Amino acid sequence: MNYFFNKTAKELSELHNQAFQHTSKATKSTFLQSLKRVEKIYDAPLPELQFTFIVNPDEFIEHLTASNYSENTKLTTITSIIKLLRIIDAPQALLNKWLVILKDRTEARQNNDNIILKKKLEVLLDYKDIRRIVEEKSETYLNDNEQSFKDFQQFLIVAFFTLQIPVRISNYINMVVASTSEADDGTNNLLVIDDDKYELIFNKYRTSHMLGKKTMLIKNETLQYLIDKWLSKYNKVSTNLFIVSQENKRSMNGRQIKQIIESSTKDIFGSALNVDNIRASYMRYISELDPDFQNKLDIANILGYVSPNTIDKHSTAV
Repeated sequence: MNYFFNKTAKELSELHNQAFQHTSKATKSTFLQSLKRVEKIYDAPLPELQFTFIVNPDEFIEHLTASNYSENTKLTTITSIIKLLRIIDAPQALLNKWLVILKDRTEARQNNDNIILKKKLEVLLDYKDIRRIVEEKSETYLNDNEQSFKDFQQFLIVAFFTLQIPVRISNYINMVVASTSEADDGTNNLLVIDDDKYELIFNKYRTSHMLGKKTMLIKNETLQYLIDKWLSKYNKVSTNLFIVSQENKRSMNGRQIKQIIESSTKDIFGSALNVDNIRASYMRYISELDPDFQNKLDIANILGYVSPNTIDKHSTAV
């Protein structure tokens, strides 16, 4: 292990890239950034540290905990150090110490997330009420032909996350409209409208590398009517379902959709909701219905989760 003491962050990063050749550029970049973060914490380059941060994990964790980095970043840093330990073939006893640290930090993070979730659930708007309110307000948007492009666009986006299973925002970025499922080339996310059949095809989403392609029928008639009006009256030129404005036909990005949801839900419900709030409310609703395991698994997969246990966490949680 002493052989690596004088290696720079860049040199160690190159070793990582050789050991994990098939990982993404983002993963490789994350490893290098973690090493640079260590240097920043100690205000010294790695060769000067002589792996002090590895050999004395308690001291490093104390520095890391006191830093202003987010908990996600702290966990990523610890994970990168564990990868480094494996690359340099560190003693098993030292590796085990770091694995225990990662386990404890991960469990503490999960417990904290559960506490936050319970607090949110105590005041979270019931999903049945969310859906009812959107259904009622839809009448105005469907019957009033004087709605502006922006108003209709914003309401449609909220409807997509409330009148059906609320998947993640990223599922709708760069989504295109097609008239047949044969247009699916396995790369884009599509809204397929084939006669009276409305189907969402998700090829690209956060956990698609594990779960593969997912499809979801849009069965809510109100949402179908909103889509029809959107495409026939407001979005007649662009092939994208979500667009920025009448002047700009490019697809909206995640930040824009997020902002629209939070501002529009405040107008609709009286308090701002984000997608996580809506998803938590939906999962609590599903949990209270007590679906069987297979149904929970199917729903969890559509939501982008690998395990149905995520749904159970969003029960009434008293």
